[in-house]
Amino acid sequence: MKVVSLNHPDLQQILDNFSNWFFNQDLKQLETYLTPDAKKRIGDPDKQTSLEYLNTLLDSPKDHGFPVASCGLEMMHGVGIIPSTFARKAKETNDALMEFFGARNNALQMYYPAGGYIAWHNNSNAAGYNIILSCNPQGDGEFEHWDHINNKLNVFKDEKNWNVKAGYFGSYDEHDKIYWHCARTRTPRLTFSYVVYNENIWKDMISDIEYGS
Repeated sequence: MKVVSLNHPDLQQILDNFSNWFFNQDLKQLETYLTPDAKKRIGDPDKQTSLEYLNTLLDSPKDHGFPVASCGLEMMHGVGIIPSTFARKAKETNDALMEFFGARNNALQMYYPAGGYIAWHNNSNAAGYNIILSCNPQGDGEFEHWDHINNKLNVFKDEKNWNVKAGYFGSYDEHDKIYWHCARTRTPRLTFSYVVYNENIWKDMISDIEYGS
């Protein structure tokens, strides 16, 4: 995973248009739409983003492609689940981003409230080349990766406003490329994620973001 500099003005405009609107809405009202099922999955953020918890998962990567717990609202399938204005704006932004990237689908479009998180998992059930865009206006959050080959924790601290990262999440058959990760925030945070399966297309996407071409 690497941090990508956001220099493309068209992409910046798409992202800013959404975040400027979103973070001026009544987010407490949006948070009331955490469903009972979602609330059951909230779990214990201190435990489920800890290295102690991760150590209990490492021997069974196939069981942890998806996280077992999280605290956030998935907006990608929000029609009928979250207020229609949020759902419509989220879809419009996702459509614009898919057109910009030339991506077929969106992997994640999540709102994390203050205290939100996603537990350790590896996405090896959906291997591919990822572009991850996060917006944390107050910058008090992080994305963590456990390098299980070198026994090293890599922490990507949120900068204020938009952050872009790119990396490859390996399949279960690519043991050295399984990508264990979690995220946590103490201030409201948005994350959009896109997966492509062609490395050259992914590299072109990164180049567009970095150099504004």
